[in-house]
Amino acid sequence: MSRETFDASGVDQQQMDRQSRQWRERYGLNGDPFAEAPGFFFTGGHRQYHLDTLTHLVASGDRVLLVTGEEGAGKSRMLAELARNAAHSLSVQRLRADTIADVSAVSGMLARLSGQALVGMEPEQAAREFFAWTVSQAQKDRRWVLLIDDADVLSDESLEVLVKGFQSSDPTHAAVLVLAGSPALALRPVCQDASRSQGIREIALAPLDIEDVKHFIHASFDQVDGDAAEWLTDSNLQSIHERSEGNIRAIRRIAPPILLGLASPSAGSGAGSAGNGARLRLWGGLAVGALGVSLLIVGFRYESDPGTDSEAVMLSDQEVERDFGEAERAREVIAEADEGQGELVIDETEAPEPQGTIQRESEPEPEPEPEPEPEPEPEPEPEPEPEPEPEPEPEPEPEPEPEPASDAAGEGFAAADPQRFRELAWYQEQPGTHFTIQLLGSFNESTAIEFIEDYDVDGAVYTRTQHQGEPWFVVLYGEYEGRDAAREAINGLPQRVRALGPWPRSFSDL
Repeated sequence: MSRETFDASGVDQQQMDRQSRQWRERYGLNGDPFAEAPGFFFTGGHRQYHLDTLTHLVASGDRVLLVTGEEGAGKSRMLAELARNAAHSLSVQRLRADTIADVSAVSGMLARLSGQALVGMEPEQAAREFFAWTVSQAQKDRRWVLLIDDADVLSDESLEVLVKGFQSSDPTHAAVLVLAGSPALALRPVCQDASRSQGIREIALAPLDIEDVKHFIHASFDQVDGDAAEWLTDSNLQSIHERSEGNIRAIRRIAPPILLGLASPSAGSGAGSAGNGARLRLWGGLAVGALGVSLLIVGFRYESDPGTDSEAVMLSDQEVERDFGEAERAREVIAEADEGQGELVIDETEAPEPQGTIQRESEPEPEPEPEPEPEPEPEPEPEPEPEPEPEPEPEPEPEPEPEPASDAAGEGFAAADPQRFRELAWYQEQPGTHFTIQLLGSFNESTAIEFIEDYDVDGAVYTRTQHQGEPWFVVLYGEYEGRDAAREAINGLPQRVRALGPWPRSFSDL
């Protein structure tokens, strides 16, 4: 899509500060709702679902992962959140795409990253040696994850070397390649190679629909203790959606002038008008000039905070990336890459089926609502009837009532989909040597339910456990007497499910 961009260097800092103060002083908000915030991750537009899928795949998958989307779709934020999620159990490393854009630089960078004697080797050989080394690291310590943002800058040769290196090793233990870039990455030669494409998985970040745009604006106001309902009329929402085309960065830029009355909701439409106040169709000649300038200034403010047109590195993302990079390993192996971000070059293949399967967002907020249901249980009011106090027997009767609370190892929990939910206690009562197949794990119940619906695996269920002190929903399939039987059953699963890397798990380990 064609979307105009602005050079933020030409914006008067005073104008930017004035805009921020307007939200604070005039409207009483705690900050600018549309400014980039390190802790803000939009879960709508299938983003949470994609994040949970990526988190699962980097831990147990055997494919190159590609995150694609238009500029401003949120790829950098997705990588930052993925790094945050995975850092507790994996060694997350990042490579700057520009440092290995030329294939001749690959050997040296991989040598610095691993500390191995790879300098002087042919790039393809160095990549094979590097990924073989990461397999040994996974067996001794942790599996590695290599992230590369803005991977479009990689040459076809660099991309091919990295993909071949990964696929020539043990892909179930080698460093997982995660590449973020434009949709054009999927059309690169190595991604179209039939012998390579089966080992590549693409996750596409689609534009937000109008309901997602509404969700995004409300979430943006929530983070500064504001209420978007005061500004977001139906006409404003329609205008923001049409002009931004559902692009997150464009929404940040376009929404403020519309919500603050600096631009007419009915003026202009389409991507071309998304960032250009001069295109607004206003009635009066002087009004056109004044409002056009106002919109242009605000457009500057929200277009390119990162300082470049590339989505790869937003300031907030840089901070997040530094945080997880330092926490990952004491020895900062990529001294040069630390300042940028960890990114790894991965090529992807068509993988059209996987794209279509990961398309439902997960909104965890509504799920906790069932919690109040247990409240009606304290109906043992008839107890006062047995006035003869000497009889202590009626009191124990309420004891069985807590049973619903233990349904999913958490008080007050009520499964959103009882038909597909299986209590953890059921597994605990079975022989611990029995196995099942884990298909997915997520902090969000809705993600587990959507996975079962999307992949349509007959007999799949989900249960509720604990992970990092938080509720963790695991999708499981089948019951088997041993690990070998479970592994054999995996081969019988649909190809699109096998591509996610399901693995045998003992009942005692749940």
